[in-house]
Amino acid sequence: MDAQDRFLVDRSEEAIRDGLQLYRWCIANIETHPRHKLDLGKRYRLANTAEGFWGECPVNGRPVTLMGTRQEIAFSRIEGSGAAQRLRDFVLKDLLNRASWRYPDGEKGGFEFHRSVYQKLDGEYAKFPPGEDSGAVNWLDLGVLYRWVLLRTDIHDFVMEMGPFKKKLAEAACVVAHPDFIRVTENPEPGYEFEAAVGYPFIRFAPIPNFFGFGPGKFDLAVKTFSFLIKPGGDVVVRMYFAAMPRCERVFDFGSLPDPVYGGARLLRKLSGGAFNEQAFHDKIDSGMLAQHCRVHQAFIEGVETVFQQWLVDQRGGKST
Repeated sequence: MDAQDRFLVDRSEEAIRDGLQLYRWCIANIETHPRHKLDLGKRYRLANTAEGFWGECPVNGRPVTLMGTRQEIAFSRIEGSGAAQRLRDFVLKDLLNRASWRYPDGEKGGFEFHRSVYQKLDGEYAKFPPGEDSGAVNWLDLGVLYRWVLLRTDIHDFVMEMGPFKKKLAEAACVVAHPDFIRVTENPEPGYEFEAAVGYPFIRFAPIPNFFGFGPGKFDLAVKTFSFLIKPGGDVVVRMYFAAMPRCERVFDFGSLPDPVYGGARLLRKLSGGAFNEQAFHDKIDSGMLAQHCRVHQAFIEGVETVFQQWLVDQRGGKST
């Protein structure tokens, strides 16, 4: 392993330690935490709700500000005997391994995963060699073959829209697959019979350099969860949490130069003698960032729903996944 690999190992261990604290806060608090509706700016194929929130979470003994999202999407149906087991298999084995696709116009969609460094159960660190690094990970191998696995995630649906202009940006992040971010539960809450969920923390590293001050690879700490819940009758709902901390402090990252957005807001407040509401401006910009996160993940789940339908067909035909 070279110096870059050791850097990734250190960041992965840090993300697991701190990310578990944030993850547990999310599971315990988001459903009852005050939230506000996010405007995604368009209609989608699958019915959905998207909400944002601000807050504070203790990490390593000190409180840190945070911002995040809660999304819920009417996903699909899974009927017949063994529905819970089949959904569990899809979420833990195939969800992230079938997370990318091609749209009719040939453009890539979804998330494309590649395995990087990992830790063995005996504590030794290693790296997947070329030719064995494509795809995500079978989550059932975590705690059995690996303690954790670092995944590079190429994000193919990161599209910025400003009025009539639309630009797809090449963005990527690194996330850590760890067994403590798996949750499989019967009767998790009223109205649901079964839940299968995975999640991951992000590491502080941007595989593709970008000019964003808050976004892929720029979070000091962030976690994402994907929860698939079955209702009586077979309807499946996807619920996603995202939380990043601290709350956004700069919109653009131009190195040593001040952020023109939040720096400009501070200047306006001073020049106006406090008449300019800097916090309201900050909230609006942050809500826009959260809405962008939700748009990316709405597109992701809509693509996954198509993948899931084909997966069910394959299962009925006896094909192995």
